[in-house]
Amino acid sequence: LPLLLLAAASIPRAALGWSTLGGGRGGGGAPPPSSVADRRDFFRTVATSAAATVLVGAGPGPAVAAPPPTASELRRIQLGHSRVSYLLSNWEELTSTCGTKIMSDLERRQVIRTEGGGGGSCDKTPLRVQEFLGYKSTTDPLFKADKLMVRAANLVDPDDLEGYLDAVERYREKADQGAMMAFTSSWGEANPNGGKEVIDDYLERTKVEVEETEKLLRTVMKYLSLEVLPPGKAIA
Repeated sequence: LPLLLLAAASIPRAALGWSTLGGGRGGGGAPPPSSVADRRDFFRTVATSAAATVLVGAGPGPAVAAPPPTASELRRIQLGHSRVSYLLSNWEELTSTCGTKIMSDLERRQVIRTEGGGGGSCDKTPLRVQEFLGYKSTTDPLFKADKLMVRAANLVDPDDLEGYLDAVERYREKADQGAMMAFTSSWGEANPNGGKEVIDDYLERTKVEVEETEKLLRTVMKYLSLEVLPPGKAIA
């Protein structure tokens, strides 16, 4: 049977089921290590080994090493970071929708009295965050970007490999947490004892996770000697 040993690209999510989203972008049901430190140690052990032994076999004959990512593939990380930076730079605009509700005169006066402004009504749209983190579309630059990063481990100076893999794992954790917080925020008003204040609170927590995600993406790019692009919405 054909053999495909792409451990570096598949183990962190699919086989280990580590996602804090109950599956996240991958899946699986294996019990996680007992602590974040254990998870990171295990991830580094597996990824370091996989980075050195990723093999692709297509039947009888010698196996060949899987090639590192191309410049085009690595550009996904640059574009993804650019989009996350754009999200943070335009946070209020991108996570709010204003003036789309049809209100009566009484409702409009209530909004002016309680929320200020010129009579418009704004709703928070937390799920927009997931669009910029790679959780809404397979065409997003950051879709399963952690797997791409592990494939790129062979491009990193061996002396820096442990630090690089730690940054990759921490990026994955923060991206998962940011997406989870955005989802939780989106249900803040519908849940019992919920309201706009609950949405706002979780959205602020989401922003903290996204800020950490941006920093870790920048760290990964530094290890890979990738240029930081200006903030932008482009996906290609």
